[in-house]
Amino acid sequence: MKSFTSPNSTFPSLDENASLLLQEAASIGTWQFNIGDLNVYWSVGTKNIHDVALNYEPTLAQAIEFYKKGFHRDRIRRDLENAIKHSEKFDGEYLLITATGTERWVRSVGVPVIENGKCTKIYGVFHDINFQKIAQLELKEKEQKFRHTFVNAPNGVALISLTGEWIQVNPNFSKIFGYTEDQLRTLKLQDLCFPEDVAIDSVLNNNLLSKKIENYQVEWRFLHETGKTIWTVLSASLVTSSLKTPDYYICQITDITSLKNANQRINGLLTKTEGQNEKLLNFKHIVSHNLRSHTSNLDMLLTFLKQDIPTITESSVFHMLESAFKNLEETIDNLSEVSSFENVTPDDFVEVNVVQIINKTLTSLNTLFYDVGGIVDVKVPSSITVMAIPEYIRSIFLNILSNTITYRSKQDLLKVSITATQVEDFIIIHFTDNGLGIDLDLHGDKIFGLYKTFHRNENSRGLGLYIVKNQIEALGGRIEVTSAVGKGSTFKIYIKR
Repeated sequence: MKSFTSPNSTFPSLDENASLLLQEAASIGTWQFNIGDLNVYWSVGTKNIHDVALNYEPTLAQAIEFYKKGFHRDRIRRDLENAIKHSEKFDGEYLLITATGTERWVRSVGVPVIENGKCTKIYGVFHDINFQKIAQLELKEKEQKFRHTFVNAPNGVALISLTGEWIQVNPNFSKIFGYTEDQLRTLKLQDLCFPEDVAIDSVLNNNLLSKKIENYQVEWRFLHETGKTIWTVLSASLVTSSLKTPDYYICQITDITSLKNANQRINGLLTKTEGQNEKLLNFKHIVSHNLRSHTSNLDMLLTFLKQDIPTITESSVFHMLESAFKNLEETIDNLSEVSSFENVTPDDFVEVNVVQIINKTLTSLNTLFYDVGGIVDVKVPSSITVMAIPEYIRSIFLNILSNTITYRSKQDLLKVSITATQVEDFIIIHFTDNGLGIDLDLHGDKIFGLYKTFHRNENSRGLGLYIVKNQIEALGGRIEVTSAVGKGSTFKIYIKR
């Protein structure tokens, strides 16, 4: 069997070489099926499309087997049957599996030839459309993905013409504004803008059209269908055609009304709180000054009483009065001390050598440690420094070391160990003692509370650890404690390097 070129007068006569060149260039082949002898003729172009040798001569069954099993094979059988029985021409796109196993899209056209009322042959054309078809399917898939993303986007999305008419809006866009899609058709985006913002919108659009900017994102106010103001984040960009001319806008709108209202409430509360804090600060200074003035007067009056009426010191009431006065004076001192670590600024921080502060603190406590026979073992490298307020560091160390003396065990020699480790941006200073310890299960949640004490010690004020915690936090650090009753405690102080 020879390759089919021009089996009858239906095909114009062409030079064979010219015909082959044209078919190859266009990825087109011809074919013919003679019903009488069941012969199938394929041109060179058709054989190339099927990836078969030029001497390949298919039967009808073999030719059909090249169509992908299922829809495409069933369809070509149906099309051939309709052409033979009903003289129907067919023109369709089919998926082939070539001889090399490659999937290839082709367009196959079949034209029945009728003689004496019967179909005697079918001739046609094969056209390799694989590249175009794959591109078409990819485009369709992208369009489907875009449509799915557009419809199901959590924010409002709209395609808007250059003159402001809606091309398409997604459901959330309508939901944000409270209008149905049909209602929106009667409006433009400018009609929804808050009146004071329309002019700005015009400026931004002009910048997009002039290509000064590619897109913009701003906070924008719109009017809801009910007349309420909607706060949004509006993102807009200009889509251009293949000729680089402006085509339409894509606008995305995210409703931030609830967030905006919450921020406004927070800002209002902050402003109110700042004002209240300022009043409290002024109140603290006034009270502190006035209380100290009154305590000075009371102290002077008590002194005068003792001088003018020496026997008054024998009165129990007088002693109670003196005791009450001392308690009042101590309370004022405590409150002043507690309030001293407010309003810390970065300018207050300097580089502090840890060992130097430890040594100075131990020097001031030297007599107390000597009296109780306490031993302090310092194993902190002399090069370690932290960024802190020196007086705060001294106060922290002083309170913790004083507590080791106050809450020591009377049965054991007091031993205190001071070490240091480093983690990330912090220096951790460990103060470990063998004192009475603290029941953390019972007191763990209030160990740093104001006026909280955990042992029956007449000198305990419940103020030291409260001050320590607040001073450490003012320095940007934190404090942790591990303790066991009867075994001692370890306080870990985190201070920034």
